[in-house]
Amino acid sequence: MPSPIAHVAVGYFVARIAGRPKARTPSTVPTHVLIGSAVGLSLLPDLDSILGIMTGDFGKYHNNLSHSLFVGLVVALAAGGVAAASGRARFLAGFGIALACFELHVVMDYFTVGRGVMAFWPLTSERFLAPVPLFYGLRWSDGWVSPRHVWTVLTEVPLAVVVVFAARRWVPANDPSGG
Repeated sequence: MPSPIAHVAVGYFVARIAGRPKARTPSTVPTHVLIGSAVGLSLLPDLDSILGIMTGDFGKYHNNLSHSLFVGLVVALAAGGVAAASGRARFLAGFGIALACFELHVVMDYFTVGRGVMAFWPLTSERFLAPVPLFYGLRWSDGWVSPRHVWTVLTEVPLAVVVVFAARRWVPANDPSGG
């Protein structure tokens, strides 16, 4: 899986696109709330990491059911409902942002060196892995500190810088004071 560095950068990019002034689904959500929500949703599939860390069996819990496109759809439906119920954004806005953030996480993990993702659970528990990886990813089995993590940081920080720069340069923020 890519590190949180890459996932956060992509979440930020989605938030910038969703919050642009000419967005099709205008909202009254402040920019910092939109960015925080998008980043949180981009990291949400990795919440199962906590159980892996607590039990010492990372593989048993991480990158399983939470990395399913179906789970992303359910999360997006819930997020759309919360957005609509809050009265600050339309259902489709909340749904679209959540779906983009969650599913991009799964797709990024698909393109990472490793064991693949259970993308089509509950239809199948088969893992899918891209034939050509784009990310080296983290090796949590190596522990918190590992020389191999340096390679992940060296490859993902430049990617994150480019993504954030592109978002700030070419996608105007909706709320100049909050963005």
